[in-house]
Amino acid sequence: MAEIPKLEDAFGRFETALRRFEAALAQNQNREAQVRSLAGEADALRQDRSRLAQEIDQFRSKASELVDSNRKAVVKIDTAMSRIRAVLHSNSSG
Repeated sequence: MAEIPKLEDAFGRFETALRRFEAALAQNQNREAQVRSLAGEADALRQDRSRLAQEIDQFRSKASELVDSNRKAVVKIDTAMSRIRAVLHSNSSG
């Protein structure tokens, strides 16, 4: 009969250990889910970064084209103004 309380104590310790194990397992599963979620978010951020880098490159290229077009326009305007001045000057002299 003295063995029954020992056996009940052993079962009690076993149940406590089993509950702790189950809690640790659930906690581990939650962490793994969080890691998967964070990995997905990190992947999405990397894709966004890549897309944004491409867009920035396109904007820089377009800005460079606009600067070049602006320079050409300034040269044409200066040339036209010089011609107009020359015509006005020649008309006022004659």
